Amino acid sequence: MEFLSLPKHIGFIMDGNGRWAKAKGMPRISGHKAGVRQVDVVVDLCLKYRISYVSLFVFSTENWSRPQSEVENLFDLARVYLKKAQAFLKKDVRVVVSGDKTKLPDDLQRAIFDVQTKTANCKSLTLNLCINYGGRDEIVHAVNAAVASGVPVDEKSFKNYFYNPFLPELDLVVRTGGEVRLSNFMLFDAAYAELYFSDVMWPDFDKDEFEKMLFSYQNRVRKFGDIK
Repeated sequence: MEFLSLPKHIGFIMDGNGRWAKAKGMPRISGHKAGVRQVDVVVDLCLKYRISYVSLFVFSTENWSRPQSEVENLFDLARVYLKKAQAFLKKDVRVVVSGDKTKLPDDLQRAIFDVQTKTANCKSLTLNLCINYGGRDEIVHAVNAAVASGVPVDEKSFKNYFYNPFLPELDLVVRTGGEVRLSNFMLFDAAYAELYFSDVMWPDFDKDEFEKMLFSYQNRVRKFGDIK
């Protein structure tokens, strides 16, 4: 399928892993494992359609309230995924992480540093993993950094204090799993993003669903406050 208009930066709120597993009579961790496998599918589709930037909501600042065993399982999955540096290099995918990394386990921080360093020169796709991330938290982080600098900011220069300031604003925010809210995801960069909500659980968000999403985006008229 060909598309005349494609987003440059897509953000995915990957919802529904636990419910997907429950519906199949499996433990929640099985849903999260399936969700990680689906990340590879979506990354490959983004490469196919030459999407330049993809942000994934991996672990939110609110997810600490989940049972400790589930938090540890999620971090274990992140450790395994971040060790795939060679696979990222082969696909020419740059990996960056947004969020307060100081609160993560030390070995996970090292894994993040390692994959970011090894893939820093990759150019086909930038994969932004939002780990211990919250949209409000990022804004507060940026405010404190700007105040500490002592230099007044405007909307453009304020972005320089974000976790990864080189990331462009989101063109499209996608949430799977049937919920219709942003849940504190990249609030500043989502200001003029198109929103796409899918009832499909993240582990089932396959090629057909991905292309439905792109088709929906292609038929939007983006006005940015103007009259068109």
